[in-house]
Amino acid sequence: MIQNWKHADAFYERVDRLGLHGLHFQHVVLCERRAWMYLHNINFAQWYGRVQTGTAKHSTSYARDHSTDGLFGLAPDRIDWENCVVYENKGSGGAVEASNNQTAFYALMLSIATGREWQAVTHVLSTRKRRDVVLDEHRLQKMWEASERLEALAVREDVPRARAIPLCKTCSLAGFCGHD
Repeated sequence: MIQNWKHADAFYERVDRLGLHGLHFQHVVLCERRAWMYLHNINFAQWYGRVQTGTAKHSTSYARDHSTDGLFGLAPDRIDWENCVVYENKGSGGAVEASNNQTAFYALMLSIATGREWQAVTHVLSTRKRRDVVLDEHRLQKMWEASERLEALAVREDVPRARAIPLCKTCSLAGFCGHD
């Protein structure tokens, strides 16, 4: 399916030109202000306690797959190169669509780059459950639209308006954001 996707070359070019990676596709689903900040290198995650805890859980739950080192924009937690499956670990089952977009991004980029159909799987660490992310026409359209939104945010100079949402309580940018 992906090999026949009409936007494959344009998607790949946009990702490369803008330096996009998986977290961009996660953030744009969660909050456009958060995505804008991330696109403009405004990020406080490394000092945020929840991120530090998540990083520790990540590193003790599964060993990091270093076979992805050097792949532009690709930093999934694990890749099964033989069976064309990319895995992303998440601490909880929340923000399903955002997490799915991140995992789908990795599989989509690998599919375009290798000419092989890749599968995407999200592991939810808190429940030890596996969530398959299907790269069907609907998901591909969502990924294309997300890339369009990211391109628009990348060239935007002013910070997008943002309303308070439940995610704000746990966002690493909460102290800086000052939602409207």
